[in-house]
Amino acid sequence: MSAQAATENRSVRRGSWIAIAALAIASLGVATFDDGSPRTTDQQVEAIAKTLKCPVCDGQSVADSDAPASLVLRKEIARLVEEGHSASEVRAAIGAGFGDQVQLIPSSSGVAGLVWILPVVVLVIAVAGVGTVLARWRVRGRSSPSDADRALVEEALRER
Repeated sequence: MSAQAATENRSVRRGSWIAIAALAIASLGVATFDDGSPRTTDQQVEAIAKTLKCPVCDGQSVADSDAPASLVLRKEIARLVEEGHSASEVRAAIGAGFGDQVQLIPSSSGVAGLVWILPVVVLVIAVAGVGTVLARWRVRGRSSPSDADRALVEEALRER
């Protein structure tokens, strides 16, 4: 393979990896910042209720629970949504009454914000580490034998 062909091959590989990385970052961005918010009041109430924990149930959201406390909370959520409050305002109002233990979604600020950022940081570091290891393996695999290596092989073949 000529030097020019090898350079073009490396360029194509590098471009492919850059395209894959760009697609992964774009996908993460769309998933994180997608504003596909519910449009109807019922959809908004359902979406908010799924993010709040039933105060009397074990491991159920307000949306999934049929407990009287959850029914009251769903009515309160509906009232607040109809008044024009945003989802974060509704969650804050419900949290003020029941405390943060009713929230199923951790806060995005302070120490609780680490829940959101740490997985992304770990993923980036892991991908960078794997890329570095693969690049080193590829460089090692392309080394050519030295004259001492050839002499050692020739000597071994003669002894056979």
